[in-house]
Amino acid sequence: MNDEKDLTVDQTFDLAVRNHQNSNFHDAQNYYQKVLKIDPNHFTALNNLGAIYQSIKDHQKAKDCYERAIEINPNYADAYNNLGLVFHGQEDYQKAKSCYEKTIEINPNYVGAHNNLGVIYKELGENQKAKSCYEKSIEIDPNYVGAHNNLGVIFKELGENQKAKECFKKAIEVNPGYLDAHNNLGVIFKELGENQKAKECFKKVIEINPDHINTHFNLGIIFKELEENQKAKRCFEKVIEINPNYSEAHNNLGNVFKDLGNLQKAEECYEKAIKLKPNYKDAYDNLDYLLKEKRLLTKIGKIKNSDDKTKISFFKKNTTKSFLTNLRLTSNPLILKRKVEAKLISQLYKIKFDKLDDPKLKNLHYGNGKTSDYKLFENDFAAIKNVEKDLINIMKEAIKSDIFIIDSFFNIFQKGSGVISHNHITNFDYNFGLLNQKYSLTYYLDIGDQDCSEPGFLKLQDPDKKILPSEGMILIFPASRKHSATYNGRKDRVMIGINFYSFI
Repeated sequence: MNDEKDLTVDQTFDLAVRNHQNSNFHDAQNYYQKVLKIDPNHFTALNNLGAIYQSIKDHQKAKDCYERAIEINPNYADAYNNLGLVFHGQEDYQKAKSCYEKTIEINPNYVGAHNNLGVIYKELGENQKAKSCYEKSIEIDPNYVGAHNNLGVIFKELGENQKAKECFKKAIEVNPGYLDAHNNLGVIFKELGENQKAKECFKKVIEINPDHINTHFNLGIIFKELEENQKAKRCFEKVIEINPNYSEAHNNLGNVFKDLGNLQKAEECYEKAIKLKPNYKDAYDNLDYLLKEKRLLTKIGKIKNSDDKTKISFFKKNTTKSFLTNLRLTSNPLILKRKVEAKLISQLYKIKFDKLDDPKLKNLHYGNGKTSDYKLFENDFAAIKNVEKDLINIMKEAIKSDIFIIDSFFNIFQKGSGVISHNHITNFDYNFGLLNQKYSLTYYLDIGDQDCSEPGFLKLQDPDKKILPSEGMILIFPASRKHSATYNGRKDRVMIGINFYSFI
């Protein structure tokens, strides 16, 4: 091409496109610029040049190109769609939405715009509208792999895991190398409790792309749940190696270090996660929990090292005088009573239903026996402060011991809800020998219908014991004792839960 200066606009544009298609972006950019030097109104060259700028993350230049192309040709659907992608990347969802809608107005069968509009609706929390957009994309093009994958994501968020699974499988059928679908299918298998199949999906992704960051992250979560902490640690470290700013990986690595008994490293990980994401609730909660545990260990050390001979040992772990032996809580829970104030129940519903600007409220669960991760005693509501003080006094008096509260939460059960068998012992308790010093308290505020066919029992195991709650009932039992609950009444059942340590 010695005579490139003699090329026509069409010939130069053809060279630009061919280089663009071959990912020779530098040469493609030069040729597009030559086209525009000859013909400043060549809107297709402007659009394509915008795509080049977008690929190298020069969003302002990309935006300028698309807007200039639209100015020349107001019915240029591609430019509107691409401009929407720029706004989307800048998290300006309303402008992105307008661009995609304009694209569809110009070309109702523009499959990518329907899909992209669905992504915007998902970002805005409008899952049903997102679902309709993805379904429209598939209607226009049954092999549009991105829409199958995205529809699967929506079904997952709607709790329809079987439908989600079919969508991800369809995406893989259309494109066996579509890594996001393999990864998402693994997530679904994990949700369905099929961890082995989940691992196979994740390993398939890593086999194709060893640096697929989300898959390393998801695999780490599985290993963590299987208590294979060293493997989990390697996964999260790999994520951080690929992207040092992945805050969730730092947080989860902190959880692994905590389980391994390395509290200092755990603290550093949580602090790093918060530094990267200042509003990261889970990291704040984990750090708070960790600092409580460190304060507890400090207190343990002081008591253990005390010269006061009356303090025979902390927690009285190896003596018949221990709290546990005295109250015989391994066979029978300690059952107490407290008068319930109506305003306390009202306050819990208020916490649940008020749309307060509080990130702690975002992950509250209602029904299905799922425990709230809301730290109940860390708020200033008068009714809750009063019950906190009262319950502390009740526990201290009943146990004849000082206490250290580690969790405070509440549940609002609905008909047909309950919890599967579990205990409240953590790796922290194992690592520091606190299994026999940790206790759980359940305080029933509103017991629901006791005259229904299954009023709802708290079932303690080893030995088995069914307890039919009554209003105002307080139960204290070892946190190591497994328990479950069922409830099928018409009215809600409301309770407060506390995990605490006891020591002399």
